[in-house]
Amino acid sequence: MSDENENKESKESKANAVTNIINFFKSNPKALYALLGAVVVVALAIAMGGGGEEIQVKTAVTSGQAVILENPNIGDTQLMAVPGKLSSIEAEGEESQNICLAKKGTSAMVDEETTVNFIPYVKVTVKDGPCQGKSGWTPKVNVKVK
Repeated sequence: MSDENENKESKESKANAVTNIINFFKSNPKALYALLGAVVVVALAIAMGGGGEEIQVKTAVTSGQAVILENPNIGDTQLMAVPGKLSSIEAEGEESQNICLAKKGTSAMVDEETTVNFIPYVKVTVKDGPCQGKSGWTPKVNVKVK
């Protein structure tokens, strides 16, 4: 019986606390606005505080270095005529942008590096496979050091 009384008293005290808080904000609307403003400031600080770090690709390559082409997402690597085009879907008049689709594990040599829209790219010349002798750009994440 005493457990039921304790539960009833705790429910009543919680209800009284909530009622007191509501009455406080009804009688002091400025306190409610201050609380809401503080919540908004904290939410903005959290939203604006994240990010800002540069994405770094861990593969360190230099010009003339032998590498393996391997796309971590699908395996094959698309070589493009210019860096910065990530889509393999060709728009009208852009047929010449796609140079070759190199199979996973194809050997290549790095010609140069650049960064476009915060994404590092490398220009490679393929050494074997169906794309042998062709040169094109691919995101740096698609190359692994031999």
